[in-house]
Amino acid sequence: MRALTTLVNMLFRSWHRSWTAVFFGILFPVMLLLVFGSIFGAPSTPNYSLYVRNLDINEHGKASQLSAAFVEILNNSVFEVILLSPDETPRQTAFAPLRILTIPKGFTSQLINRTIQTRIDIMIDTSLRFVEMSGGEIGPEERENITRGLSRLRAFRESIAAENVKLVLEGSPDDPTLQPLAGVIHTLASRFEMALLNATNSIDLETVTTVKRQLRAVDYYLPGYIAAFVMTNGVIGVSGVVSDFRRRGLVKLLATTPLSKTTWITALIISQTLVSMILLTVMLAMGWIVFRISALPDLYSLIIILVGTVSYTSLGVLIGSVLKEPGAVSALSNAVAFPLMFLSGAFWPLEIMPELMQQIARLTPLYYFHTALRQTLIAGLPSEAIIPSAVMATMTVVVFSLAYYISKWKDF
Repeated sequence: MRALTTLVNMLFRSWHRSWTAVFFGILFPVMLLLVFGSIFGAPSTPNYSLYVRNLDINEHGKASQLSAAFVEILNNSVFEVILLSPDETPRQTAFAPLRILTIPKGFTSQLINRTIQTRIDIMIDTSLRFVEMSGGEIGPEERENITRGLSRLRAFRESIAAENVKLVLEGSPDDPTLQPLAGVIHTLASRFEMALLNATNSIDLETVTTVKRQLRAVDYYLPGYIAAFVMTNGVIGVSGVVSDFRRRGLVKLLATTPLSKTTWITALIISQTLVSMILLTVMLAMGWIVFRISALPDLYSLIIILVGTVSYTSLGVLIGSVLKEPGAVSALSNAVAFPLMFLSGAFWPLEIMPELMQQIARLTPLYYFHTALRQTLIAGLPSEAIIPSAVMATMTVVVFSLAYYISKWKDF
């Protein structure tokens, strides 16, 4: 035990004496949280550029009142409206998709006429329902008068020339947001038409906040950030430490002492686990300062993080032990870490990935790591984390055993 403690102390001192290792060790988790937290976790309202060509103008070149009001509604929604002259064509840029909404000439007159027709239809339908519900309380003469009045309303309606107003949205077939934004415009147009009819809402939506802890957007991504950091620190960091010790001949020197291979591997895992916990604390502290995160690890989450740290540290020991060339160790560790990071769904919800990618993600060990963390850290359901935690524990045993049996102490 004394030899193990001494070796752990030596490895830990070797780490914190290397300012480069400390700097990049701290920089990576902090940058991981700040960059991805700002991209995916910022509660900002989306803003999409939309060019609007308004052809409904009068003889003085000014937009009609209704068309101008509709453009204002668009501009107050998720769109940033850029007005075009009737014959202007915007220049395509390499950074933003080109979307052009054309408001046709006659927008106001057609909309008013169509609104009048709709109001007449409502009056006719209301009158018919009133007669139907009244039953025998309305006499024959009154029924005849109502029928005559409805006939005149229908005749007046037919005399009004009106068609549905046709807005045209142009965009690239490669723009994935074109159809969703077309749905947004359609919804805004429907509400605009309802306002012209002076119709009131029959359905209200009430939003109720719970008394439970209020999680921010970045909190939901935190388990993925933690899992990705622990994995990269274990696979890339530990394999690099083993490779560096071998290159400098320190491992061969240790092999000549009474120290066993088990003590060496255990000391590596313990020291790197301590390093991971320190860096993870820095990462969470920075997250609280910048984003005010509230999904702080509890006992169950810490156990899962500990299991994941041991698992990926063992994998780093395995990579650093099997390969002798530092370049080969670096190449393999990066080839393992980065595909796992981006294929496992750690940085974005699995549901937005294609079906094939979702199936691949469920085959990666990192998927079970961040899934188990989400169940305890976000959902507060430790029982749901049992299965993914069991997968992680199995991986830990397998990888540790491989690191022990494949690596040969005399070949270090």
